[in-house]
Amino acid sequence: MFVDVKIHGKPIRAMVDTGATHNYLASAEVERLGLVLVKGVGQVKGHKNSAAQPIAGVAKSVLIKVGPFEGKTNLSVVVMDDFKLILGLDFLLDTRTVVLPHVDSLMMMGAKPCVIPTLAGRAREKIYRHAV
Repeated sequence: MFVDVKIHGKPIRAMVDTGATHNYLASAEVERLGLVLVKGVGQVKGHKNSAAQPIAGVAKSVLIKVGPFEGKTNLSVVVMDDFKLILGLDFLLDTRTVVLPHVDSLMMMGAKPCVIPTLAGRAREKIYRHAV
């Protein structure tokens, strides 16, 4: 599922991935979004056949806006060429968000509950074709 978000007021498309433990940002986006990194620890492995790569750094307490929700999250910066931003379990748990793929939506159950539509139909097909 994909959703358009804003990081520090700048638009970016995110993939919502319940299989990702953390939130990941493509290293190519750091400068455009005006983020400051601190040293990252550890490695990330995209899938079972890929080699693990080091985390380039972590952007802490990043202002993120998803629909009406505004809050802060941490983003681990890695080299990736398929997606710009991946929102994983860190984001979903912190924001008490439920993924509803059957209605192409996210349901945020935090202090201000809301339902956020995700990209569906032709937009999603176009993204998947590019990723394959």
